[in-house]
Amino acid sequence: FFFFFFFFKQKTAYEIMPSLVGSEMCIRDRYQRRVHGIPMMKHLRLDTKKMMFLQLDIMEKFRPLTYKYPSLVSAARTFMETSKTLDIPLMMIEASKRTMGETAKEILEVKHPKVVQFEKTCFSCLDNPAIHTAIKQMNPKDIVLYGMEAHACVLFTTLDLLKEGYNVHLVVDGISCINKLDRSVALSRMGAAGATFTTSETVLLDIAKDSTSLSFKPILKIIKNKMKVDNPLTEFI
Repeated sequence: FFFFFFFFKQKTAYEIMPSLVGSEMCIRDRYQRRVHGIPMMKHLRLDTKKMMFLQLDIMEKFRPLTYKYPSLVSAARTFMETSKTLDIPLMMIEASKRTMGETAKEILEVKHPKVVQFEKTCFSCLDNPAIHTAIKQMNPKDIVLYGMEAHACVLFTTLDLLKEGYNVHLVVDGISCINKLDRSVALSRMGAAGATFTTSETVLLDIAKDSTSLSFKPILKIIKNKMKVDNPLTEFI
């Protein structure tokens, strides 16, 4: 009986977990390398000549409802200033303004004449033909994405962008939603699909590349003047 039990006893969850994780990672890695015939380029540095900022639905009406909303506003304002200073393309997407009001006032305070602006009602930006066409015309390789809500517009836009072969860099301190659990699950799902996680300051330093570069001094000024938040987003997932 002992001999039989030794060879056929059930394994614990802790014993089988590594093999499951390993299998899942293999499946995920195969998926990330090629989606619908398009090679996936993951975890790369930002190409400052072929990048854009994509801001999603940081609307005033969400302010009292959203988990740590000021962090989103701070990150978005930082990228608005960066885009204006360094002439990096920025697309600002707004949810139906008739029901959701305007974009957060702190972001709009940065007067940026070159911002490409669209209004939408669909969850994924790529389901809007005008937005989809505009992104194609901008022809980015890297898309720095932030906004809300994490489990809706951010998630579905990210999945569609990855499907089309873009490198999506998700700014974790610039993404949230009303429910913390929805945010956590959405970030996990986007990471598994091939998106790269980053932070607003990491993005700025990756753009600068070098402390002797021409862009470093203006970027350092933006970092020092970044909008202060009393209770910032510090959770990852």
